[in-house]
Amino acid sequence: MKLRNNKRNIFENNGYIILKKIISKKKISQIQKVIFNRSKFYLNNNKGFKSFNDINFHKDLIKLKIKNPKRFGSFYDSIQKSLEIYSIMTDEKLISEISSITKLKKENLSINGENIRIDLPNDKLHSLNWHQDRSYYFQNRDGNKGLVLWIPLINITKKIGPLKACAKSHKLGFISNYRKKISNRQSSIQRIVSFNEKNFKVLNLNVNCGDAILLNKNTIHASGKNISNLIRFSLQIRVHDLMDPDYLSFRYKIFYNLNDIRLLKKKGIDTSDIETFSK
Repeated sequence: MKLRNNKRNIFENNGYIILKKIISKKKISQIQKVIFNRSKFYLNNNKGFKSFNDINFHKDLIKLKIKNPKRFGSFYDSIQKSLEIYSIMTDEKLISEISSITKLKKENLSINGENIRIDLPNDKLHSLNWHQDRSYYFQNRDGNKGLVLWIPLINITKKIGPLKACAKSHKLGFISNYRKKISNRQSSIQRIVSFNEKNFKVLNLNVNCGDAILLNKNTIHASGKNISNLIRFSLQIRVHDLMDPDYLSFRYKIFYNLNDIRLLKKKGIDTSDIETFSK
């Protein structure tokens, strides 16, 4: 009980905590396997990559993104709803820790925003500047309710770019006058917060497979710079308080990958029954 109270104090005081070896390596390797096996539909399978960490596997995915971004987008979309992701989201040990640290009952946890990030080396387009996840996720008006769960799917070295966070920045509360930065791609809308960075200790959160970072939704954080020759794979999940009186209910709309639909049409498959929506 004393250890759990100490973890809670660390999280409440600093706005983040790193849980070491909280997720079994078997579960991480199962997600890696899904990504690795699915990639065979998009890469030259005859090369016989040795493993998820094979440098040639990473090189070929990087080449795919550069030469055929739409095809890469199809690969990215295809792995987002793997059942293996949900095996982590319902992991009893992890959920028990989250419940203890946040004082939220397990049955009151609500989740969304689960996604596998694929951050390529030197990718500036999708790299996120200083922001708070509260500005993207509106389920709880109070950003202190719930958290961001950040899970590495590859060991995060200094070169591959650890997540950057400003310790204790959650005490500023929600910064509503954030600046929107919109590129020519809608997926790259950013909500950048303005604050005095000198007032906070900026940390590089080094984690390995099996670890998990818990962030307050008001904690100011940013993407680390990937200057390695590897892809940074990670899993993010947003956790909310379902019993919050001001909880904002929501539903999803399914957007089927348009490139996949075009490929089906080329094969002569009738796709007239598929409902499509413009993003």
